[in-house]
Amino acid sequence: MAQPSVSSYLRMQEVKRAMIEDSNPTNRVLDVLSFLAAHPAETFTLAEIARQVGLSTGSAHRVLTTMAKAQFLARDEKRRTYSLGVAMVAAGQAAIEKYRGVDIARREIAKLAAELDVQCSASTVTAGELMVLVKEGAPKSHMALTRVGERRPLIPPVGLCHVAWAGEAAIEAYIGKVDFYLSETVRKHLHDTFPLIRRRGYSISVTGPNAGHALQAMTLPIGRAPDAEYWTNLYELIGKIMPDEVQLFDLAGADETGIGHITAPVFAPDGTVAMQLVMIGMARKLGARDIEHYAERLCATAALITSEMHGRVPKG
Repeated sequence: MAQPSVSSYLRMQEVKRAMIEDSNPTNRVLDVLSFLAAHPAETFTLAEIARQVGLSTGSAHRVLTTMAKAQFLARDEKRRTYSLGVAMVAAGQAAIEKYRGVDIARREIAKLAAELDVQCSASTVTAGELMVLVKEGAPKSHMALTRVGERRPLIPPVGLCHVAWAGEAAIEAYIGKVDFYLSETVRKHLHDTFPLIRRRGYSISVTGPNAGHALQAMTLPIGRAPDAEYWTNLYELIGKIMPDEVQLFDLAGADETGIGHITAPVFAPDGTVAMQLVMIGMARKLGARDIEHYAERLCATAALITSEMHGRVPKG
């Protein structure tokens, strides 16, 4: 039996997602909060929010009205726009009290960003997406996750440190999300990447146009939902990524290209990866020893945060 085309498959997946959304109103509330949390200083009309989270105007009106009455959203009656409400302040403060590691990470990456003149952030995985928790340092690039609350799907080549210590089943599932689109060379390189990350204690990639374009495509603009066109374009871009854009095996190979980013894991008390620290904006044309210095400083910061969170580095 002939298999459906990629575009047909993606359309079917889009329909399934729409059916799930229609049958679960709770998802609509979460989508609205996630969107506004990624744009905390901005306001949006009902129509803009509806388009972004994939709701009908009627559904969006019911959700936004209910959330505004509970003050989880604030409504500007004159402009007819919505933003995060005062009730989110209490919820956010309560979350910070529970997840003290976020404050610790903010403090330590601020020191590191100032010391090395780079930009640092900490991200975590939620609902199959990589989400930025904190960010410090001056912007160095628009290619990386740099806005607090911003999300991208957890698919190669992002979030490698989150996956490296998660076990073989998780690694295979992660690679399987894009396996169909990868060349044999990149697929093998990706498989070899995870034991290398565990040995080194960090992940590193070179600056490259293919990975850069894929990272840009992962972030949706305002007014756009992740439809079949989004996924088709993203998968095509991922298929063009070169091995060193996934993981740099030989540090001497970055002399001319430059380092795209370095990431290091922060471990939770149960030995899982709680956060991934990301460093971008390093100087160009670094030698291997200079690159190692950046990596060592990032790993030292990650180890300090792990220690203060009473985290445990897993064996192996």
